[in-house]
Amino acid sequence: MKNPSALAWLGILLMVFPAARAAELSGPPSTDTVRVAAAQAAKRAVDALSPAPNGKEENAARGLAAQYPGDQGIEKDPDVFFADDFESGTMKNWDQQRGRVVMTETQANAGRWCVQMPMERGKNHGGDAIKWFMPGADTVYARFYVKFSPDYQYNHHFVWLGANQRTNKWSAFGKAGLKPNGTYYSTGLEPWFAWGKNPPPGEINLYTYYLDMEPDRKMDKYWGNAFFPPGPGKGTAASAARYIPPLDRWQCWEFMIQANTAPDKADGKQAMWVDGRLVGEFTGIRWRNDPDLKVNCFWLEHYGYDEGDPTKQYWKESQAVWFDDVVVARRYIGPIKR
Repeated sequence: MKNPSALAWLGILLMVFPAARAAELSGPPSTDTVRVAAAQAAKRAVDALSPAPNGKEENAARGLAAQYPGDQGIEKDPDVFFADDFESGTMKNWDQQRGRVVMTETQANAGRWCVQMPMERGKNHGGDAIKWFMPGADTVYARFYVKFSPDYQYNHHFVWLGANQRTNKWSAFGKAGLKPNGTYYSTGLEPWFAWGKNPPPGEINLYTYYLDMEPDRKMDKYWGNAFFPPGPGKGTAASAARYIPPLDRWQCWEFMIQANTAPDKADGKQAMWVDGRLVGEFTGIRWRNDPDLKVNCFWLEHYGYDEGDPTKQYWKESQAVWFDDVVVARRYIGPIKR
């Protein structure tokens, strides 16, 4: 791996030094013994890291997509809950769609077809499509390709993973402003305009509802808590670590939720990648108090131009996004192997 970040190297050092110390305590070691132990620990640390921050997919081989060139056959992998490359030319693989959802042959990332979701001022609030995969899993990754129109501004909400009750697949929906009560949790991978501090389409962040979330003190509401790069804490908007996605270019976005292991443990996490590069990883999250509450829904959404949209002053007459090559799985997926 080339040019790892300082944070990545700190993790490597923390693993190397205990290994060398363990070799030392086992008896008077040779220099080679310590060197080998340290090298092995370093390799394990490097192997565990996500793709390098320089954007090169040097560790992408560990992703699920690396096993399926062109994503061919990836939908049959036992770790995959759902996959759609839209090559059917329809939305038949989805459980529900609403608003402006248009199949098109003019902007595909790979293959012939993709889906466009335009947002038109005064006419609609965009479009969305939902896929449930009950009962779900404790750890879920979602990868999709997205392209923003060249003159795109901002949106209100974007793509989402959610945990619903087995007996109520809608339990995570319609909960804006409310603190989770143990019957749901969710996170959305979204671009955020930061009140105009970020250029379009905004910096990516994870907009999150979980048990220990903090309220908006001014409004006395529990709006989603935003997690900004790089982690492990929430970070701040418009910081030096922000990532602004490009316009008018296909890009690979991926995010994940890992649920906490026990009701009283804040050992859950979430993370996000762009083009195989780890942008943010956030730990210490208590998502649930019921171990049976699993991630079981993927919501492909382009939403805005609504009454509560905070980006009103930047509205245009219309703007659009295109989506393609969606995969939802139990483990890291990574970009399509070309």
